[in-house]
Amino acid sequence: MEFATFILASQRGYHQSADRIIRNSIEQAVLSEQAGFNTAWFAEHHFNNYSLVPSPLMMVAHCAGRTNSIRLGTGVCVLPLYQPQRLLSEIGFADIVSSGRLELGVGSGYQQFEFDRFGVDIDEAPAVFSEYLDVLLKGLTQKIFEHNGQYLKVPPTAISVRTIQKPAPPIWIATASGYNMGRAYREGHNLFVTAFHDHVPGRGVA
Repeated sequence: MEFATFILASQRGYHQSADRIIRNSIEQAVLSEQAGFNTAWFAEHHFNNYSLVPSPLMMVAHCAGRTNSIRLGTGVCVLPLYQPQRLLSEIGFADIVSSGRLELGVGSGYQQFEFDRFGVDIDEAPAVFSEYLDVLLKGLTQKIFEHNGQYLKVPPTAISVRTIQKPAPPIWIATASGYNMGRAYREGHNLFVTAFHDHVPGRGVA
């Protein structure tokens, strides 16, 4: 049996500074390794005090230098809010500096106000997620890839900063969508499942 810790980095009161919360979250990852946990996961949220980590990959990269053996995961990167071409290099960078300890969790997102502030249509999030995941899988497994989709077109492109783990880090999918659950099963990915999550049917969770 494996145990992991999920680090949300919540601001429980305005008497807590962002500096203190983030540093405490980093220390939680260090202590999790000392306690024998297998993985530390970092959430991603924006524009609220529910979670103060805007980039779980940045937390992975930093905590890689403070730890030695614990695996470090994104729980999750909200794909519709990213440019996947750039994300590919950041994934490669995080895996390199962590010496191949990255666990890559991705999701389609669920918080309307976050999407509104990024100017992204949340109703299209599941479809965007599926296409962006296609791009990530191509970029992780092919030295030169291209993509011609509904939401993104990428000419023949090479990603120079590639992951240590081959063909890619373990991929985890956070979703409440039957389609994406089926996709995770068919493609051999792992699933994040959240109990009692209030969601719109067919819309992913993250």
